[in-house]
Order: sequence, then C-alpha cells, then structure tokens
Amino acid sequence: MNQSSLTEIYNRLFISENLKKLRIAHKLSTTDVGKIIGKSRQGYANYENGTREISIKDLVALSGFYNVSIDVIVGNPFTLRNDIALAFRSFETIESELKEVMPFTISTIHDDVICYKKNDLDMLFFWKTSLNQEDHIMLFNYYEKILVSKVFFKDNGDGHFYINDKPKYFNKAHAENIVFKGVLMADLHKYMDIPHFFD
Repeated sequence: MNQSSLTEIYNRLFISENLKKLRIAHKLSTTDVGKIIGKSRQGYANYENGTREISIKDLVALSGFYNVSIDVIVGNPFTLRNDIALAFRSFETIESELKEVMPFTISTIHDDVICYKKNDLDMLFFWKTSLNQEDHIMLFNYYEKILVSKVFFKDNGDGHFYINDKPKYFNKAHAENIVFKGVLMADLHKYMDIPHFFD
C-alpha cells in the first residue's frame, strides 16, 4: 500500500471517529443525522463507518449544525500532544549503495498510538480507532478480554477472529461485545535484549 493510500485511509478514519463522537455527544441516532444532511440512515452511516468519503457540502452542513469548524471534523480526533522525538543515525540504499542519510526520527507528537509489548523482544504499535479495518490486525475487547487478531464479518453480522491460531466464531448479537481499540500500524523486533533499550 503506497503512502497516499495510507494517508487517505487515516484521513477517512479521522473523519469517521469525529463524526461518531459528535453524534454521540449530541445524543443523536444515525437516522437523525442523516435527516439533517438529506441522506438515509445508511447513507450517513457510510460516512461514519468510513466506507464512503464525505462530500464538502455535507461537511459544511454538519460543521454548521454542530457549531464547530470543519477542522474539528477532519482533524486528528485525539487532541493531547507532546513534542518528544527519537532520532537515530540512519542509512539507506541509494543507487545500490548503502549511504548515511539524515537521522530517522520517531515522533511521539501523537498520543493516539498504543504499544503492546508481547515480550522482551517484540512490540506491536496500534493506531487508536474504534472502527474495524477489514483485513488488518486489530486490538480489541471481547467480553472483557483484550485480544489481537484480524476480525472477519459476514454480511449477516456473524463472523470470526483467531485466538492462538484457532478460529473463534461469533453471531451478530455477540458482535456487539467487540470494542475495537486500535489497528496495527508497526512492529518492532529486537534481536538482542540490551538493557534499558526501549524499556
């Protein structure tokens, strides 16, 4: 997946998260908000679940209705920020040769990243989202247990995920107990356990 596709996915996720937060904060149903912008319940729900890109016209209408700027709807929904960054001496392959380049920086400017330390050598990093990302590994709650797996849904709302490589099936009613926390965005594998290295 190229960078522009990833950017488009994250932009859509931001908008979906913000639309859902605004609707819930105003105690509205998806049908209510659909009526505000002249769409069916499903038409609006497509914006909120990220399957359709919202039009400028509907963005303007919703920003006016909620009395917020468009930036609030399209911006990163996780507002706490800090300035800490890690810079590493870096090398890249350029014209078939390994060359030193500008330091590679990992920024912690966003607080919307969750780290799952599997063991002393492996860590997974998830971007916070409450929406399932089809065919991506998710961090989620299921009946108060926190799990990591891809989650597959059928058209009828049934589905399955995996626990220790074994499928766990659920029906539409049980699916309501799945609460998504994040989508896998990166992993880190250390080949040596050096004391105090990312601890």
